[in-house]
Amino acid sequence: MTEREALFEALDAERERRPAMQETDAVKYLFQAMCGMGHLLGSGEAVSSRLRAEMASLPPLAGEALAEPIGADWFRLNLRPARELGFTPEMIARMMLAAPPRERRAADRETVLRACAEWAQRARWKSVEEAAQKLLEEDWLPSHSPAYRAAYQPAYRVLDAAWLPCLPALCRALEAARHAQRCLVTLDGPCAGGKTTLAARLAAALGAQTLHTDDFVVPHAAKTAQRLAQPGGNCDWERLTEETLRPWLKTGEAEARRYSCSQDAFLAPEKLRDGKWLLLEGSYSGLPAIRELADVRLFLWAPEETRMRRLRERESLASLKRFEQLWIPLEEAYFRAYGLPDEGSLIIKEESAWS
Repeated sequence: MTEREALFEALDAERERRPAMQETDAVKYLFQAMCGMGHLLGSGEAVSSRLRAEMASLPPLAGEALAEPIGADWFRLNLRPARELGFTPEMIARMMLAAPPRERRAADRETVLRACAEWAQRARWKSVEEAAQKLLEEDWLPSHSPAYRAAYQPAYRVLDAAWLPCLPALCRALEAARHAQRCLVTLDGPCAGGKTTLAARLAAALGAQTLHTDDFVVPHAAKTAQRLAQPGGNCDWERLTEETLRPWLKTGEAEARRYSCSQDAFLAPEKLRDGKWLLLEGSYSGLPAIRELADVRLFLWAPEETRMRRLRERESLASLKRFEQLWIPLEEAYFRAYGLPDEGSLIIKEESAWS
């Protein structure tokens, strides 16, 4: 099945699910599926302000899903369930304004018009093609029909599909924030699985500051055979927890003293700001001493063939050999020793949309 055929099937299903759909609603669906938001958004404050006013005025609507995919690249984030789950206008605005993770195959209006004509013939709904002619007016954006609005009360924002695999983690973090003044979110998983990319997206949505376990490895002088024989022994969890994580969780004031392997030296301490979330990304972030401090524990899974391909693409032959002979076996021993991912971990499967 081609992408276009899949899109048409999705619209067929949407029409069946929402029979009050009118011609302009079908045009809007195809326009959003092929163009996303379709127009410039303005500043973050302007987007947040519009969201704040709309979300404050929305009455509840039972049974509404948080997300509804439209096409391969976009989805509708429904504002009512988002509000109930703790998504703020500022958070949704950050997600809307985030740079796309890959180059878009942006459809122009004539391409959307042709798609509308194809679907109209398939659906035997000739007037959809006629309604779509307005797409040739450069500034025209399709709106939902009065009948559709009355029947379904749509209130949503169109977001990049790269956010879809992030939503469970964001919901878990927002739930934890209801019960804690400050929240530590950890993200563990095998090397080259996409943790850094996922962490950046989560931090962007939450407005969180991020730490990486790669900056808290044991100094070379302390990398004894005895230390490395311990599961996760390459991580300087003592320094990380006592100097940074515990103080931040308790007072919001802490410093991160990163270690540079290439320089074999500690870098100048960096002050962490007080805030709601601190995101710790990297292998060994599930060690017991760190685990007991975490409010949310995430584990990113990716297929072995994907991870090894990435390592081959980014590492030198010597570095790849070191990964295969040392770092990967140590990592796997750590996962086995602590039974990771365990039942307290939220498992996220790597998705090509944001890899």
